[in-house]
Amino acid sequence: MKRIFLLLKDSQRAKATAEEIEDFLKTRGIKVYKRVNRPSAERGVNLRGFDLMVVVGGDGTFLAGARMASRFGIPLLGVNEGRFGFLTEVQRHEAVDILKEILLGKGKRQRRIMLSVTLLRGPRRRFLGDYLNDVVVSKSAIARITEIEVFANGNFMVRVFGDGVIVSTPTGSTAYALSAGGPIIYPDSENLLFVPICPHTLSNRPVVLPPDFGLRLRVISEDKACFLTMDGQKGLFLQRGDTVEVKRSKRVCEIYLHPDKDFFSILREKLRWG
Repeated sequence: MKRIFLLLKDSQRAKATAEEIEDFLKTRGIKVYKRVNRPSAERGVNLRGFDLMVVVGGDGTFLAGARMASRFGIPLLGVNEGRFGFLTEVQRHEAVDILKEILLGKGKRQRRIMLSVTLLRGPRRRFLGDYLNDVVVSKSAIARITEIEVFANGNFMVRVFGDGVIVSTPTGSTAYALSAGGPIIYPDSENLLFVPICPHTLSNRPVVLPPDFGLRLRVISEDKACFLTMDGQKGLFLQRGDTVEVKRSKRVCEIYLHPDKDFFSILREKLRWG
């Protein structure tokens, strides 16, 4: 590896950890480019020619890094300087040793599917990007009930009255979808997960779908009664009649895994299993 991109959370601790990593990489003759993750961080990023992105922060920083890196087919390593750290598996004291293994070609990678999102408003189609975790259409005001029609592969599936709906990847199944009652899906599975949020009809349940299914979420509620959120970081108000198309993206996110942890050990650690 010759060039590595460091994306870091805007905190003193993350900056200190990033400096340690940068110093180590420079001793190996590797050129390092460093950027703090702020709202404008994704604009104009050209990662062509980079071999790896190291994310120093929490899951939010990792999700931003995934959107950048997936555009250029670059793998990511997550170093945890956040609160939860489902995606940033590596701890600060382990980072240099694990990077040594990666530089020797011994790192273990895993490919994760992503979601492609398009907004249909009247005759206009607007592509909104590719996302690693989830797409959420939810209520935008207190005490409102959203009304959303859902179509799967062109077939009418359900009309949801409630707080909204989530479409998630397996990676996102341990995020908002889990809190809303959805199942945990092994992260390198190739499925889409549909989860209604607090549905008025209690028989509305989460559904696991094949990866080639496309979902269309049509807003029946009034203008600005619903809000579209992607990866919990980007979003916009929806109008009545808007349709959000969600399908598997052509892009993938490739992640370097912790060499000594499996997914179930992470569940035990983060969700306090056992």
